[in-house]
Amino acid sequence: MFIILCIISFSLSSYHCQTIKHLNEISIEEELPIDSMVTSLTDKIPNLDQSNEYDLVTPLSTDLDVFSVNHSQHTLIIKNRIDYETICLKTHHCVVSVSIAVSNEDTIDVYILPIRIINKNDNLIRFLVNRTIIEIEENDENWLQKTYSLPKAYDDDGDSITYSIYLQNWNKPDGLFEFDEKHLSLKPLRKFDREEQNIYLLRFIAHNQNDASTDVIIVIKDLNDNIPMCHHNQTLFLVSNISSISKFQLNATDYDEGDNGKLEYSLMNSLVGFSIDRFNGEIKFDYTKWIRSNKSILIINITDHGKPFRLSTKCSIEIQLTFLYDIEFKSNISSINQTEVTIDVESVDLALGQFVIYDKQYNNSCHDCLIHVNTSVNDIFSFNYLTYELYLNLNSVVLMKILTNYFHNNENVSLNIQIDIINLKYPSVQSTKMYLFILNFNKLNLLMYSNTYFLKIHDNTLLNERISIFNRHHRCLNNQSNELILNDPTDTFDIGKNFNLILKKHLNAQQQRSYDLTLQQKQKNSTDEMYTCSIQIRLYILNPYSSVSVFPYFSQSFYILSSKNLSEFSLPPIPSYAKYASSVPDLISIDPYNASIIVRSSLLYSSYSYDFRIEAIDSRSPSLSCSIPIRVFFGVNKFPPQLLMNSTRQFIEILSSKFLYQIKAYDPDLLLSDQTNSFPPTVEYEIDSPMNIEIERYTGRIFLKDFNTTNISFTVLMKDFGQPNRFITRQTLIFDIKSNENISLTIFFITASSIIFIVIVLSILTFIVNYCCTRPTKTLKTQKKNTWKNTSPTTPDTCLIDNEYMTTTVTSLPRTSSREQRIYPTFSYVHVNNDGQHERRMLSHSSLDKINFQYSSDKISYRQDLEQRLSMTDINKYLERFEKLYNDSSSQQYLHQPMGSVV
Repeated sequence: MFIILCIISFSLSSYHCQTIKHLNEISIEEELPIDSMVTSLTDKIPNLDQSNEYDLVTPLSTDLDVFSVNHSQHTLIIKNRIDYETICLKTHHCVVSVSIAVSNEDTIDVYILPIRIINKNDNLIRFLVNRTIIEIEENDENWLQKTYSLPKAYDDDGDSITYSIYLQNWNKPDGLFEFDEKHLSLKPLRKFDREEQNIYLLRFIAHNQNDASTDVIIVIKDLNDNIPMCHHNQTLFLVSNISSISKFQLNATDYDEGDNGKLEYSLMNSLVGFSIDRFNGEIKFDYTKWIRSNKSILIINITDHGKPFRLSTKCSIEIQLTFLYDIEFKSNISSINQTEVTIDVESVDLALGQFVIYDKQYNNSCHDCLIHVNTSVNDIFSFNYLTYELYLNLNSVVLMKILTNYFHNNENVSLNIQIDIINLKYPSVQSTKMYLFILNFNKLNLLMYSNTYFLKIHDNTLLNERISIFNRHHRCLNNQSNELILNDPTDTFDIGKNFNLILKKHLNAQQQRSYDLTLQQKQKNSTDEMYTCSIQIRLYILNPYSSVSVFPYFSQSFYILSSKNLSEFSLPPIPSYAKYASSVPDLISIDPYNASIIVRSSLLYSSYSYDFRIEAIDSRSPSLSCSIPIRVFFGVNKFPPQLLMNSTRQFIEILSSKFLYQIKAYDPDLLLSDQTNSFPPTVEYEIDSPMNIEIERYTGRIFLKDFNTTNISFTVLMKDFGQPNRFITRQTLIFDIKSNENISLTIFFITASSIIFIVIVLSILTFIVNYCCTRPTKTLKTQKKNTWKNTSPTTPDTCLIDNEYMTTTVTSLPRTSSREQRIYPTFSYVHVNNDGQHERRMLSHSSLDKINFQYSSDKISYRQDLEQRLSMTDINKYLERFEKLYNDSSSQQYLHQPMGSVV
């Protein structure tokens, strides 16, 4: 190069012919490899191979010294790295001029070749910072006027850059921040609560041909705006040990940071024996310093150290001292082993036992204590809060199912009982004790000793249906030779033959769940009120579609499934001592692990529906076993339900049971044989506006709410259970109602009026007879003649009227057209004894035959009638003799003779 420069310099001084020629511009990309060819010089410079010598002129800047000449190949090659950003952006030269000096014999030619550097996107976009932290004041009132700057991204290639910002989950920060891309700023859209969220992580991304991102961390600066809080509004400090100091840690939190969240504790109501640590909130109880108090709540004041103002709150701690009372259960019919109590139930009416509460501090019984009993089996016990005695609750569903099942004589029920005791005077003094009760039921002994018979029936039992109460183990329920007398205060049941109860009124389990009856026996044809035996009958009324019928293993009384949801259905979980069983295990079975239903026969899918039952078998208490019907629809529902009796208007006479009518509908899709059984139901009933009536959902029975209603118009909705869509039929019905009670009242008033009228008429007749009897009479002097004293009750001068004998002036007997009335008289005759006294003698009943009297139709003269009248004393004597004759004729030796009676 030095030689070339010398030659050029010498040439310029000694030669007089120099030329400068410009070649056409060429372009190359940056970052070409070293020694790569840029262009061929022979194509650019003519006769280059015939020149004496040629080479490049050294550029003035070293940054532009990037090319060299390959003389062997006469090409321009890359000498150093060509970087567009260094050449163009730094030196502001994007075109590099290469000077090539060519020496000939008498001239030196300089060729200038301009080479344009083409930018190549070889530089990644970048941020100068990896993380940007922005602090925002908590609950800043001036948030609307504030903006926060974001970092700028750089691209050495000089490409245009766009920006976007996202949350950490790649969602736009809508509702939180607004991004201004032009000014690269972030503006909050609301106030921020540090306790709600103290930090927000954002991703700030710059885009061109390459992307770059940086983290933007927004920190919400804490403000002392939160008061301290207890973990629970009212916590419990349970003290059960008196031998050592009891401790309780109060858990409180302040969501603020630093001093704003630093807490200090103090007691507001100091109770003797209690203290609190100022800094950590630990509460201590010292029994040696404790004195009984009627206060059971500790109030703690909690304050923070925040600035500019300290915030505080109050927390309540309930105190329970459980060491003071000793609880014991005492019973004469049980065996007690610590907390396990076994009771042989002999009577359902007597107390099972009594709880005794002993105060260990005062050494006496507690008289101000209130006991609360919780059991694992709901409602099985009833508790007397005055005497602390424990009884069986006869309304319990569990007891009802056990006591009414006489197929299993011996059964037992195990349950846990929790006894909670509270002192009404000192509420902080409380105690709790757990017991395990085992109740043994020998139902035959219970029937004999308790003298109570338990029975359950469904409320859809038909009228006049016989309900058997025969039981061979009780003499009141198996002796058919005596007369049965049933005492039912509600007049719902009657007693029939063969120990059958007869239903007289419709039942409704919602209106009355049980009936208490008394059955008594006395000897037939006995006039004494002495009863040979007596037994109480407790009759439970169940709705067959209620959950009570399938308690405790099912929550509903039946299931309706389809072939689509059958695979998703599973029965409720049951304890280990119970299991499920299918009525058709060969066709449908139960999975023992997840209690799902498995269809084993593919033939069922070709039928429209199939009914079967699932039984939950309780091995510990068999009486609690229960079963439910299940109907599975495999076909498609086609027809809506229809009424059996399509009568839209009816006249109905109701009874006092409020039963109005029973709607009966059927599903045409189902076979008639599948609808004879009411389980599961085929139609569901509903009333559009149940104002004065209510309808049972699955039976269609309608009951009145108001007896004064005389006309009801309503629309009943009948819905079937078909799949996949249930069809509904609407039918409007009109009932004209006449209450039987109104008929009874009308009959009562008519009867009462008739009785009053008859009494008035009889009073008038009695007055007339009395008046006539007081007039003087004349004695007949014949030896043997009928008189009032010796006239039989059935002589022609008397007649039988309403079972009473009255005198008449007509000699002929009364005749009736509908029946024959035969009157057999008793004769007497008058005999004069030795003393001249008249003696009346009776004829023998056994020798008395039927005598035909000749009765005259002529009227007796007024004078003769006066002679036959007697005084009231004679009439009374006559009645006494008649009564004596009647009683004598009722004796056993004359029962076969109809003397003195009317046939």
